[in-house]
Amino acid sequence: MLLGDLATIRQYHLPVKIIVFNNRALGMVKLEMEVAGLPDNETDMVDPDFGMVALAMGFKGINVHDPEGVRSAFEEAISTEGPVLLNIMTNPSALAMPPRIEWEQVKGYGLSMTKLMLSGRMDDVLDIVKSNYKHLIEVV
Repeated sequence: MLLGDLATIRQYHLPVKIIVFNNRALGMVKLEMEVAGLPDNETDMVDPDFGMVALAMGFKGINVHDPEGVRSAFEEAISTEGPVLLNIMTNPSALAMPPRIEWEQVKGYGLSMTKLMLSGRMDDVLDIVKSNYKHLIEVV
């Protein structure tokens, strides 16, 4: 969505370090749909290689596929002169929690999960539960 920004960063040789938390989806759009009670629809992305996108734009791109590689990739990005894009693969089922949760959001999210189950997507719901149950105490 922001390729123009990458071109500007490169054109003016700005020493910007960009971190992409790549969940292979339009994550905020997906969450907005779910809290409105709608199962996500067409929010998954064919995963572009953002490290290669940065390279095509003329600066360094680093892909991180494992949590163990984050520290060294971050250190490499910081020590590199000029712009760098860090593309960090994250769990696509992990929720991006808002700073404050409203009851209507909880109700809408529950409704969207129910619709997913009723439409035969129970595996998707189980992936979401497995990825997020540890955060339940923070919400309650």
